[in-house]
Amino acid sequence: MTQPTNQTSRMVVLEDQLLLRDLLSSLATTVPGIMVVGEASEGRQALALCEEEKPDIVMFEMYLPGLNGIEILRQYGPKHPNTRFIAISSNFTPDAIRELLELGCHGIVSKSSSASKLKEGLREIKSGSGYLCPVCASLLRESHLVSNSVAKKKNRLSNREREVLQAVAEGFSTKQIAEMLEVSVKTIEAHRANLMKKLDARSAVELTRCAFEIGIIELPGQSKPAAYTMPG
Repeated sequence: MTQPTNQTSRMVVLEDQLLLRDLLSSLATTVPGIMVVGEASEGRQALALCEEEKPDIVMFEMYLPGLNGIEILRQYGPKHPNTRFIAISSNFTPDAIRELLELGCHGIVSKSSSASKLKEGLREIKSGSGYLCPVCASLLRESHLVSNSVAKKKNRLSNREREVLQAVAEGFSTKQIAEMLEVSVKTIEAHRANLMKKLDARSAVELTRCAFEIGIIELPGQSKPAAYTMPG
């Protein structure tokens, strides 16, 4: 999992509408520690820009002309595992949201969200966490994409596994979780392996999705679980 950083994150904005692209870039620069280093309006141009700039964060319109956002994520993401992606669109479908999550997209924000929600998402992405805006989270819930099999698996998790799952979903590293829970790194690695097996997850991103689906992590806008504190 990408570690949270206080360093400046270089970001590119991939959006086909000029006015909105300018607004998104301007908004992003108001988030401390984010610097916009490039923009593109078409998918293939966007992919070339990413290859040239090697950004830390890629904000992309889901339905770019030429090459859509899912294809950009599919082609660029595996080659650059430290790059973090945040998808934006006004036309998200539940299936599209799920596909983005399965491909490892770190953040998803509907264009019907407020500017403050987008900034919140950017801060979370920069810090190493994931972000699903309230609009998209509601789409997933309302479409019944939460499978009964996953929900039932929640009951198979031990209290400690639930604690570890919550911490993973909140963006903490294995080492940080071990310090929080006052156990060894190997113990946390074992818990993560068990969680992936029980929840049929292949990555931290998929564990985060499962945490939202089964209610370990509250949807944005709802009350959050009590925050972890470092042992004194």
